[in-house]
Amino acid sequence: MKPFLLLDQTFFGLTLEYKPYLLKEIFICTKHIGFTYLDVMGMPVWERKNYLNQLVEEVELQNKQIEEQNKKSKRG
Repeated sequence: MKPFLLLDQTFFGLTLEYKPYLLKEIFICTKHIGFTYLDVMGMPVWERKNYLNQLVEEVELQNKQIEEQNKKSKRG
C-alpha cells in the first residue's frame, strides 16, 4: 500500500538546525529572565522572542549607561 501523504521526517518535530537555537533561548530565559523550563516551552514563539528582545534592549541600555559613566569618570 502506498502512503497517503509523504511527509518530511521533520514535519512533526524540530529540525536539527533549529534545536540548538531553541535550547539557547530556553537557557537565556531561565537564567536571565527567571522563567521555568515549562514556562518557556508553554509560551508561543512570538512571546518568547518578545521577552528575549526586551532583554537585549535592557542589556544594551545598561551597557550604554556604564560606558557613559566610565567616560565621565575618566574626564574627572
